[in-house]
Amino acid sequence: MKKLLKQAGFGAIFFFMLIPLFAVDFQGILFTDYYGDIELSTSYNNIRNRYYFQPTVSGHLFDYAVKYHLSANLFFDPLGNPSLYNADNFIKPENILKEAYLTIPLWNFDLSLGQKLVSPGMADVFSPLNIINGEYAYKLSLDDPYDSKRADLMVHLQYYPNFDDSIQFVYVPFPRPDYEDTKTVTMDPTGIDVNFHFGSDPYLTDNGHSFFISYNHMSPGFDLQLDYAWYTEQTPDFDLDQNAPLSGSVSTLYTKKHTFGGAYSTSFNGIALVEELAVNLTEDFAGTDIGIKNSDITLNSQITGTLYGGVFAQLNLIYQYVINFNQSDENFSMFIKEFNSYFNQPQQHIAFAIAHFHKSFLREKLYLALNVAYLHPELYIAPRVSYALSDKMKIETGADIKTGEPSEYTLARGNLSDNYYIRLKYQF
Repeated sequence: MKKLLKQAGFGAIFFFMLIPLFAVDFQGILFTDYYGDIELSTSYNNIRNRYYFQPTVSGHLFDYAVKYHLSANLFFDPLGNPSLYNADNFIKPENILKEAYLTIPLWNFDLSLGQKLVSPGMADVFSPLNIINGEYAYKLSLDDPYDSKRADLMVHLQYYPNFDDSIQFVYVPFPRPDYEDTKTVTMDPTGIDVNFHFGSDPYLTDNGHSFFISYNHMSPGFDLQLDYAWYTEQTPDFDLDQNAPLSGSVSTLYTKKHTFGGAYSTSFNGIALVEELAVNLTEDFAGTDIGIKNSDITLNSQITGTLYGGVFAQLNLIYQYVINFNQSDENFSMFIKEFNSYFNQPQQHIAFAIAHFHKSFLREKLYLALNVAYLHPELYIAPRVSYALSDKMKIETGADIKTGEPSEYTLARGNLSDNYYIRLKYQF
């Protein structure tokens, strides 16, 4: 499998070199950026230096009977971050292809086949209904579009019974899990020796077959969406043998999950409101298996409007109730805390707020933005600045700052340190 993926990766590179010769619509993003560590509690570190190219080609075949879309991620990092690259500092072959699919219009249907990104839900941030595609676990900037979702190989069918309604069906035979680096995490608390083994399977072939269905209604007064999914959860659980002392090797596994939910949006007096609700039922509804994520109910309320001076503002209020929290009768309190931290379920009632503000100046050349999140008692601050050097070239900079010390949990996901970046981007 790995050899096949490597060959496919090099084939994709060669193909995208030839795209400009025959593409109907060819676009691209080319940039270089640098990330540095500014965590006050540690010494300075060079984190990442990407030389990145994202080509996209799209067009029509057979006299507009078929539409195609093809895009890729190609980058090189001389710093060689092991969470994203091979030892030779290039992107791993399984992450090169971003999307590659065909769309066939059929009367009141649109049928898409191939590797694709699909984003249900209406909320722009932390949508509990945006569950189809897995993501990159290691993020330096939470809003970085180049380290976000990973497309899945799927059958995507959309049916339009009238102008106001649509029904969407998605079948993913081999889901792509969240991308985690292959590694072994060792814990030795209070004399208990446990090794956690993380894999990086490109596609899940043992427990695949994910199904998603949604109904959408659009009207002048409101929009409505209803969703149901039975799918393989992209974030791994842990295979624990709780009939014996917790020791030795622990591997990850991928379990099934049900999600029921819906979204509603409306507006009045220039203010847009979105409500999303999701009920997530895992394979451990009773909450007794500490290695499997608990079931939960998640609500996201989003308010969008314009403040004084034309400042765009958006506020998301998220509340999550974790069902049957910590019902295990096993005496593994330290491990339970580790697992809950990994699953982002540290307590039974979770509430946090995310705010976004932005405004453009100098005839749209200068763009200033600020992201702020509050999760008691921590505060996340992410300023962003972008300046257009020309119609196609921009220079961007920003920082991701978290108050408090980095988490001491061994199994915590993603980047835990404060960092800043600077990026020179050319888009055509």
